[in-house]
Amino acid sequence: MQFTVRSVLPGQGSVQQQQWSGVDESALRQQLQAAGHTVLSMQLVSAAWWSFQKSYRHQFPLFCKEVRTLIRAGMTVVEAVDTLSQRGSTAGQQVNLASALLMRLQQGQALSTALEGLQDTPPVLIAAVRAGERTSNLAEALDDYLRFDSLVEQLRRKVISASIYPALVTVLGLGISLFLLMVVMPNFARMYQNLRGKATGSTALMIDLSQFLSLYRLEVLAGMLVLLGVAVWWVQSGGAKKALVKLAGAVPWLRTRVEDFQLAMMYQALALLLKGGYAMTQAMEVAGQSALSSQLRQALLQARTMIEQGSSVAQSMADAGLCDEVDRRLMAAAERNGDFYMAADVVSRMHGERFELFVERVTRIVEPVLLLLVALIVGSIVVMMYLPVFDMATRLR
Repeated sequence: MQFTVRSVLPGQGSVQQQQWSGVDESALRQQLQAAGHTVLSMQLVSAAWWSFQKSYRHQFPLFCKEVRTLIRAGMTVVEAVDTLSQRGSTAGQQVNLASALLMRLQQGQALSTALEGLQDTPPVLIAAVRAGERTSNLAEALDDYLRFDSLVEQLRRKVISASIYPALVTVLGLGISLFLLMVVMPNFARMYQNLRGKATGSTALMIDLSQFLSLYRLEVLAGMLVLLGVAVWWVQSGGAKKALVKLAGAVPWLRTRVEDFQLAMMYQALALLLKGGYAMTQAMEVAGQSALSSQLRQALLQARTMIEQGSSVAQSMADAGLCDEVDRRLMAAAERNGDFYMAADVVSRMHGERFELFVERVTRIVEPVLLLLVALIVGSIVVMMYLPVFDMATRLR
């Protein structure tokens, strides 16, 4: 983050105004005061409308892997984070995750507390690190979180990879259609008008549309670029994700599959936290802060309340709609042997496999349907364009 700072420099009586980079206002203020500056005011520099707020969200998995490796090599947490911070500054990068954490660790904060003070830190990661600090086994706690992150990313990559091909087919079909309408069809319309006069029927409608697109070509292209920019912003801001989830929630069949994805995340988070020594109700409270829908979050709160009132875990989960009969029996067996984290892990993988199977089936259906749709659109344009040509050829004979 960039801040405009008014301060009195060491050894000078004049007020200076400069821009400084820092993780947040408090950290930058402490850094300047440690260097002898007397800070008078500090104001965040407004970012341009097209820039995105700095987030460490995508740095957490790699950071956890590297810290785990360095800890197992014999370094302390502060030494590991300091090493990663030095590597980032040597490469000329901006303030990275390691640099932000190092400032807090040097102030005496624990790693879990330092992570909690950063923006967009996953609650599951904070809980896992805190559990590792309790048991003095931070490397294993980071391993558990990486397994959780790997499962979630695997399910997300399934969705992304399945949507790439339909998106490419749609863009290609749209591009071919626009080329035919804006370039080929106007030339054909002029030729047909010179030979036969005004066209009739569907061909006339297609010619009128192509002439309109050709006449306002720049405006159409500008409009498409604006729509593309709005679509990119919509995806980046998370609006597309919310709209798709809301749309899926309106269809019972799709809602069940989306719930499989979210239940896989929830039970994997429970497995990680229970293995780290959290009580069931504490683990459910942290898992509820993950990326769950409001309905599942409310159901999890209902189940936690029932458990706190003395109900069994398996029955509470079933009554709240968080598990089916197979899941309930697994959790009931875990109540007898105490291996809740193993049962939660198995339930998570079951829901994850159902979601992966759903994505594969939808992909196999959507891909040929899209290809057929694009072929019909492009083929219809070509047929409408060449039917009068065949008619002219017949008349010439």
